[in-house]
Amino acid sequence: MHFRVQTDEMNYGLGMVIRAISARPVKPVYDGVLIESNGDGLVLTCTDGEISIKATVSALVEEDGCALLPAKLFAEMMRKQPVGEVDIKVDDRMRAVIKSRGSNTSMACMSAEDYPDIRDISGEYRAALPCNKFRDAVSKVQFAVSSDESRKILTGILMEVYEKETLLVGLDGFRLALQRLEAENEIPQSVQKDHLSAVTPGKTLGEVSKMLPDSNEKCQITFNSSHIMYSFNSVKVYGTLLTGEFIDYRKILPENWSTEALVNRSQFSDAIDRCSLMAREGKNNLIYLHLKPEMPMEMTANADRGDVHEEIDVGFQGNELNIAFNSRYLTDIIHNIDGEQVRMCFNSSVSPCMILPLEGNAFTFLVLPVRVFNK
Repeated sequence: MHFRVQTDEMNYGLGMVIRAISARPVKPVYDGVLIESNGDGLVLTCTDGEISIKATVSALVEEDGCALLPAKLFAEMMRKQPVGEVDIKVDDRMRAVIKSRGSNTSMACMSAEDYPDIRDISGEYRAALPCNKFRDAVSKVQFAVSSDESRKILTGILMEVYEKETLLVGLDGFRLALQRLEAENEIPQSVQKDHLSAVTPGKTLGEVSKMLPDSNEKCQITFNSSHIMYSFNSVKVYGTLLTGEFIDYRKILPENWSTEALVNRSQFSDAIDRCSLMAREGKNNLIYLHLKPEMPMEMTANADRGDVHEEIDVGFQGNELNIAFNSRYLTDIIHNIDGEQVRMCFNSSVSPCMILPLEGNAFTFLVLPVRVFNK
C-alpha cells in the first residue's frame, strides 16, 4: 500500500474516527485504525465493538491495499507532521514508512486478520435532519438520559420519526426532556403505525452530536431493527440499538393543569443558580417554589450555613401552590431552554411539573417534585 495525503485531510479524518477508540480496548485490534484504499481515496475506520466510525479522506493512491496502525500513536504522529503532503508506504515487512518534509518515521503495522467487517446499514427506515439542529436537540435531551445500567433501555435516547417531524426523548424516571424537529420523512407503507422509532445508546448519540458540523447540511439516518448509521460530510457512524420497551412517555405528560406560571427564563435561571449554591450545602439539595395569586413567585433554599430568598415576577393563573424540587434537576432543565419566556404548569405539590415554550411545541420538559412536609 502506498499513498500521498495532505496532513490536514488526514488529521480531520483521524480526529473523527479516533472517537471510537476505547481507553481499554476489549480486543487488541480495537486499538488500531484501519486504513483502506478505495476509488475516492482512503477510508479510515475505528471501532470499540459497539461504536464504529468511518471517514473518507482524499488522497493520491499509488498502490491499493490496507493497513492497521496503532490509532492513538499514528494520530499523534500525524498531528506532529509539518503542514503539506505526507507520503506513506507499507513495505513487505508490514511497516508503514511515513515521509514528510525533513521527516522520516517507520511504524509497525498491527495484524488486521481479526478486524471486524463493518458494513453500511441497509433498510428502508430513514430520516434526515439538519446537522446543527440535530446536534442542539441531542445536547438538550442528553442530560435526562439515565445512567442506571439496570434499566438499560433508559440509558438511550428515543427517536420517533413522523412524516413531518422527528422527536428525541430522554428520561431517567425523575425528569423528561423532549425536543421536536421539523422534518420531511417518508414512512414506508410496510409500517403499521404512523411513525418509526429507535432507541440509540446515549453514549453513541452523544459522540455523534460532538462530530456534527454547525451547518444546515443534512445528517442522513438509516436504521433497522438492530443497528443505526449516521452519515454526514464524509463521515459515517455505526451503532447498535437498544432493545426493549421504552417507557410510554405520553402517559406521564399531564394533559391539563390547575396552576400555570409564565416566567422570564433569564431571571428564573439566575435565581435558581443562586439558590442552588445554598441548596447544595443542605441535606437534601432542595429548592422551594411558593406561588400565590397576584404575588411574585418566591424561591427559597436553606442550609445550616444560611438561606436564600428570591422573588420573581410571573404571570400567574390558578391555585396557590408550594412545591419543592431537587435543585440539580431544575438547573439542568432551565440551562437547556432557549427563548426569554417559558410556561411552568402544575397540578399539585406531588405531581410532575411541565415546562413548555410560550408558543408552539418545540420542546417539553418534565420534572418530578420532592415530597416534603411542613414547608
